[in-house]
Amino acid sequence: MKDEGARRQRIDDASEQGSSVIGLAVLTPVMAMLLFFVVAAGRVGVIESKLTTAARSSARAATQYRSIEAAQTAAITTAEAVLGQLEVGCQGGPRVRIREMDLRPGGKVQIKVSCSVGLSDLPLLGIPGSLTVSADSTSVVDRYRSGST
Repeated sequence: MKDEGARRQRIDDASEQGSSVIGLAVLTPVMAMLLFFVVAAGRVGVIESKLTTAARSSARAATQYRSIEAAQTAAITTAEAVLGQLEVGCQGGPRVRIREMDLRPGGKVQIKVSCSVGLSDLPLLGIPGSLTVSADSTSVVDRYRSGST
């Protein structure tokens, strides 16, 4: 009877030897896809953070001017310069949209910066083309500013 129990144990062990290999073969592609998805999400998150920095700097730069034309030029130039320094590669270049421009003391300037992020270079995900990421920022014009700019 003792031999029969040991024999049964050996048969059970032998039948389960391939199960770990099969499990590994099934889980490896799933884990690879998950890893590539995390990389894609990380790329989008980093670019969104950089766009927020550019939008914030752009809105603040626009509040320093009294004329709308000068403020618009400053907003666009600043956003492009910041994105260039942060090495953000937007497909087709960044888009700067002025949502609100009230240059009176206490007024607000609101800027939206958008960028198309390419994801097609990430292997195995099958994400075609690009994804548009954007960030908004609002800056208040100084209430007690002096001089003309």
